[in-house]
Parts: sequence; structure tokens; C-alpha cells
Amino acid sequence: MNARFLFRLAILGFWTLFWGLSVVDKILPDVQHLWVGKDFFALFIKFFASLGLKDPLYATVALAGVSTLEAAHFVLYLLALGCHLRGQPAQTQTWFFRAIATSMVLFSLFSIADQVFGDRFQLLEHGLFWLVLLASWIVFRFVELSDEPLPKVSGESQRALVLGTLLTGMVAVGLWDFSKQTWENGSQAASGQEVVDGIYKFDLPFLADKRVLETTVNTFKAEHPELDVTYVYTGPSELNSKKKTHVLVYLFTEPKGGTQPK
Repeated sequence: MNARFLFRLAILGFWTLFWGLSVVDKILPDVQHLWVGKDFFALFIKFFASLGLKDPLYATVALAGVSTLEAAHFVLYLLALGCHLRGQPAQTQTWFFRAIATSMVLFSLFSIADQVFGDRFQLLEHGLFWLVLLASWIVFRFVELSDEPLPKVSGESQRALVLGTLLTGMVAVGLWDFSKQTWENGSQAASGQEVVDGIYKFDLPFLADKRVLETTVNTFKAEHPELDVTYVYTGPSELNSKKKTHVLVYLFTEPKGGTQPK
């Protein structure tokens, strides 16, 4: 095994995982155990609604089309990776070129959509990916690396690898234990406190989603049958954690039968 083989394996492995996990993100859009997905359907609904196209059919068709294209890209990179592992450099280069070229076309389409929908942050992200794809092909195709076998790992390097593996395992176990202990907090109703007469503040837990908000509001209504919830307010970003570990929510209430405040 030489440096060229390992370097190309790293490039192919990265893009294969990139597109594979992107497809998984479309299948699991919500927060799962050890997985935080993105609700692309809600995002597409928002994009098309900004153009006056409020029918969910547009978002459904667009999301299905994007998911299909991403799954096809995953297959292209997987084929290139398989050829590389079998020691077929010509076939590897052919499949990888096809994957890179179609990926750049797809990100170009994404960039056009970002311009149409006015999403400048996504435009920057997709533009960077386009450049990274181009750089990946240039490095894969034109950077010359040695074909000589890699030197054997010395004793000190072996000890460093063992120590690094142990530390990585300890961190992984700690994170797994933390996730196991705190996971339920992301699905339970949050308790609130009355900060002003008729206004209650709720600190939603880490990874709380819309279901947690609904559960919190419904639980509050059940515990306070004498009150009507007139308004649900999410505090500005300055009042929320900068690390996005929680969200502040305020419920405006009034006694049942009262007059709703203006």
C-alpha cells in the first residue's frame, strides 16, 4: 500500500460518505438518537412560498428530484471507490470524473436556485463546495505521489497510535453516555416560570424541536385551565444561546373570558 493509493482512497471515501449521508439526511429529517437531521421539506416549502407558490406539491417534487440526484451521485462515487479498492486505476479515474463533473453541475443548479430564492448563505456554501470539487479532481488527477510502499511504523509511532485510539475511545464512551442520559430531555415538555404578569418563560432543552414546543404548550394549557394562550413568542437570537444549545420561548396568557391584549 503506497501514498498515492491512500491519498486517493481518502478523497473517494470522503465524497462517498458526503453524498451517502446527504441521502440519509433526506430520509431522517428529524432529530434522532445520535443524529440531528434537517427538515428539508419545511425549507423547500418556505422557499417556494417566498415566490408565491404555496402548494406543497412544488416542494414535494423538488425534494424528490434533489434526493434522486443525490442518490445517483452516491452510486457514482461508490463505483469509483469500488474500482479503486480492486486496483483498477483507469476505471476509477473514469467513474470519479463522471461523479465530479455531475456534482459540479448539481451545485451549479443549487447556486442558481439560491439566487432565485434569495438565500445568500446557501449560495456561499454551494459555491465553496463547487470549488472543493474542482480542487479534489485536480489533486486526484495531477498531484504526483510516490508509488513506493509506505515505511513501517516505528515503535514510538505505534505507541502514539495506541494512545490516540484509547483517548478517542474514552471520548466516544463519554459522549455516548452523555447522549443516553440527556436524550429524553429533548422530547419532554419544558417547565416555565412567570416573569411578568401573564407572561411565562420556557427554556427549551438541547435539540428540542417543534414537537417539544407543541408538548410544552399543551402541557401548560392542561396545567392552567383557567388561562388562554394568546401568543407564542420566540426570543431574538441575542437572548438565545450563541451555541444554539437551547431556545427561549414566551407564552402570553390572559384569564379565560378576558380581553386579548393589543
